[in-house]
Amino acid sequence: MPTLRRLASDTIWYGLSNIVSRFANYLLTPIHTKIFLPAEYGIIGDLYVYVAFLNVIYTFGTETSYFRYANELDEQKVYNQNFTSLILYSLTFSGLIIYFATPIAQTLGYGGKEKYIVYLALLMAVDTLLSLPFARLRFLKKPRRFAFAKAFNIGLYILLNLFFLWLCKDVAEGKYFSFLQVFMNAWFDTKDLVSYVFLAQLLANAPLLWLLRKEICNYRPVWDKNLAKKVFFYSYPLVILGLAGTLNATADRFFIKNYLPTSFGDSQHVLGVYFACIKFSVFILVLIQGYRYAAEPFFFAKAKDKNAPELLAKAMEYFVIVGVFSVLAVSLNIDWLKLLLLRNRIYDEGLIIVPTFLFANLFLGVYYNLTAWFKIADKTQYGTYISLIGAVVTIIGNLGWLPVLGILGSAVASLVTYATMTFLCYYWGQKFYPVPYRWQVILGYIFLGAGLVWAGSQVEMQSIWLNIFLKNTLILPYLLLVLFVERKAVLEVKTKFFHN
Repeated sequence: MPTLRRLASDTIWYGLSNIVSRFANYLLTPIHTKIFLPAEYGIIGDLYVYVAFLNVIYTFGTETSYFRYANELDEQKVYNQNFTSLILYSLTFSGLIIYFATPIAQTLGYGGKEKYIVYLALLMAVDTLLSLPFARLRFLKKPRRFAFAKAFNIGLYILLNLFFLWLCKDVAEGKYFSFLQVFMNAWFDTKDLVSYVFLAQLLANAPLLWLLRKEICNYRPVWDKNLAKKVFFYSYPLVILGLAGTLNATADRFFIKNYLPTSFGDSQHVLGVYFACIKFSVFILVLIQGYRYAAEPFFFAKAKDKNAPELLAKAMEYFVIVGVFSVLAVSLNIDWLKLLLLRNRIYDEGLIIVPTFLFANLFLGVYYNLTAWFKIADKTQYGTYISLIGAVVTIIGNLGWLPVLGILGSAVASLVTYATMTFLCYYWGQKFYPVPYRWQVILGYIFLGAGLVWAGSQVEMQSIWLNIFLKNTLILPYLLLVLFVERKAVLEVKTKFFHN
């Protein structure tokens, strides 16, 4: 139990940094949805799809390979080798993207907006160089420094968004500080506010190079051919896995933009609505990312511990408990959360996807819990197989359900994809690295949560306050079940220990 408490403590710190980060999206989403029409907001979501794919290629699995070999070989040498690789990747890829910015922008349908491509190329280079220093903080068990750097970054990102989209825009339009209007109009383009979202993130990430200077300056250029080869063959399946995983996570936006039937409306408008509404999954994503940051180095360190399977099983159960509670809390409170997050009621048309998308992300979190086995057992090729199968399900699901259900079809496709990947990862994992998961309990929590969300959707009272009260009382049966089951499980463990 002390080891699980350490994992929980680290998860809280890493989760805290993600809470700040994701909460910033909550703070910025009302600003963005008020300033941008759905078609404009869709541009941001569209371009970040390509960024997500390229980030996988840029980093090339160096974080996971660092954790894998830092415990086994000289940590400093592994760090130096992987950082050298990241420098080469970031300079090469970003240099090519900037050089070909014009044809890339034209191909993507944003001709004349080459600065979008340049900003994002520079952003990916900076993110790549920062990824390993952040990984080292996790390896060295420094979650507080990690959380501070992330919080500083997102705080600056919020301020820069407010500076560009509010202050500069208003001054350029002459709403106040009229003596600065001529100066502001000389460089600020009020007709292209989207570019300032990308610029704000680039400028916010740059100071992290200074905040993480200790980790960066600790680097020494190294190229060890044997180590580079070992890292490459360990990492390349992770890259394929990452690309397929990114496809699963972002293909919905591609299909909505390019394959949504006109009967559901303008695709760029619908994409903006969809992009805004999936932000409700922030609470699940915070839990997943915080857990992943803490769990990956934790389980590599505990891989040879005879109690590792039991730790994995219990960690999974606690993850699901918190995950289902998060789904319930968001789904049953959409009536008032939408007033905070979506400042333009035109976006409300996409709220139908929220519960389905939340459960899809819950299964994604369960899948990430299960992936520990193939990383520990050096069977990363199975992660590639699973992700490729998931990609096929994603494509078929979107092509099949999008024309029938609209954007709800994309959310359903995500749910089926992650549920399929979860089953496959468990099935293969039990053959190579058996873990005693209590699946009856885990699935019981998930199905009860789904039933309670459905029951909440049937509650429609005249008073919004009575509506909120009645819906939130539905959380009580879930909490009572958790208390009953987990109390019984703890007593069984204590009894077993006492008799032994």
